[in-house]
Parts: sequence; structure tokens; C-alpha cells
Amino acid sequence: MKTETKAEHEIDSSSREAIQELLSACFPQYPSRTYYKQLPHLRHLAWEDGILAAQVGIDHRMIKNGDTALRIFGIIDLCVAASARSRGIASRLLAEVEAAARTSGVDAILLFADDPRIYLANGYEKVANCAKWLMINDHETLGIAEKPIAEMMVKMLSGDSWDEGSVDLLGYLF
Repeated sequence: MKTETKAEHEIDSSSREAIQELLSACFPQYPSRTYYKQLPHLRHLAWEDGILAAQVGIDHRMIKNGDTALRIFGIIDLCVAASARSRGIASRLLAEVEAAARTSGVDAILLFADDPRIYLANGYEKVANCAKWLMINDHETLGIAEKPIAEMMVKMLSGDSWDEGSVDLLGYLF
């Protein structure tokens, strides 16, 4: 298994096609493109014999957690091909994301998960904050939303604790 990290703008057309096929296979309602709401900044890709086995998008941004501004990596659309599951590939990608985050001085990794099992197994915690974010749908800004998000999970890297107050995502819900 070969893994690589690529800036979104460096991904070639054949890799984009492989990403789109994997996302569509893993998420049946996914749009026919390589992103759901917005392009990620980075991707961690796992290749096996020239075939894309797994991918995760990363959004690098600032957020506000309570009164504290945090530098975060947002996990976007982690997925593993059905033929490559149950082999630790998702955990490997999460470990690589965490290593890159630590090297980059990121304070926390944040994500939204319908199924939290893989994240809980990798040290993430479910949090129950009220969040504010930019609503985007089909390349159109719809407004600002503010409400609790039950699917929010976080892994603090800075040694600080996560604040139970409000979270301003300072952008879209990745």
C-alpha cells in the first residue's frame, strides 16, 4: 500500500476520476464530482496496485471554539473501497492526517460522522456544541445556520481542552 498527500490543485485528471469513482461507490447519494460542498485543501490517498483504495479530504482553517481561535484540520469524506475494508487503512490515513496536523501546529482535528466507530477507536471524542456555519448547496450560498450538531467529533492536539460553548466554523460544514 502506497499513501500520498496531495494538495487539491496538484491532483491529476486520472486521480480525480479515481477519487470520484471511490466517493460514488462509498456514498451512493454523492454528487458526480470529487467534493460534496467545497474542494478540500489536501487529500491523503491510499493506492494498492495502482488502484485507489481509500481517500480522505482535509480542510485547513481557523474556527472559534468558545472564546478561543483554533487552527484545525477538518476531516472530509473518509472512505475505503469495499474490497480494502477491515485492513486498518482508514486508521492508517487518520494517523497520517494526525501526524501532518501535529507537524503543522494544528490545535485540533474536527469532523462530522454519522457512524463514529472508526473515529472513537482512533481517539476522537463526540462533542455536543451549538455550531454556526455557512450553508452551501450546489455552488450557492444559502445563508448562515446555527444549531447543535450531534455528529461533531474532535481530537485535541494542542494539550488544551475542547470548550463546550459555541463553535463558529468560519466557513462551510465540511
